[in-house]
Amino acid sequence: MWIVTAKFIDVNPNTVDVNNFPLPGEFAPDVPWSARRPQACYVGSVSAMRGIGELVQAAHLLKSPARITVAGSFSEPEHEAALRALPGWARLDRPGHLDRAGVAAVMEQAMVGLLTLHPQPNYCESLPVKLFEYMAAGIPVISSDVPLWRGIVQSSQCGVCVDPFDPAAIAAAIDYFVLNPQIAQRMGQNGRRAILEQYNWQTEAGKLLRFYRDLEARLATKGKRAAAARG
Repeated sequence: MWIVTAKFIDVNPNTVDVNNFPLPGEFAPDVPWSARRPQACYVGSVSAMRGIGELVQAAHLLKSPARITVAGSFSEPEHEAALRALPGWARLDRPGHLDRAGVAAVMEQAMVGLLTLHPQPNYCESLPVKLFEYMAAGIPVISSDVPLWRGIVQSSQCGVCVDPFDPAAIAAAIDYFVLNPQIAQRMGQNGRRAILEQYNWQTEAGKLLRFYRDLEARLATKGKRAAAARG
């Protein structure tokens, strides 16, 4: 049971979570692992709360040849200007905002996906789409050590969790996957398997359709009882 269901089930037992999990085919990992670059990627809106400052600092601390691709639009221009002055900025690649095909292409080339958002309440109680997109793309995940996310990452054996406020820990995790490609590939495969077996839109669509059918049946029964009471 996800947190959303837990919040509402006491109000109405007819509650179901329908999660925004990916279509596995959209992020099919077609690029051979041997052809991937020493690259970590972050895809999504870019802001201080989403950990961009720590990523720039981590980039400066990397000991491997890794670079960090940050694909997305900055929501805080002043913060971006300040980060550009830091030495780690030189190890960032900034393709800007991308369409869905562009996002998939970035993930196809990367060796690890980054999800080091600050543990704000609205993040801690949500299932971030990019976590499951990284998994669908067959790349391991470096995630903030948020209990809900940690449970998914650890149970799927698809990455590691770090303190999102610790640039050294983020850099060490990136170096670990870049310098150990076999481990990175295995964890990426684990994540992909979890998507195919559990965290996919087909599963969620089936859940939603079952909910509609159950609701329809309950309404029909209620209608029959009301008609019988009137008769």
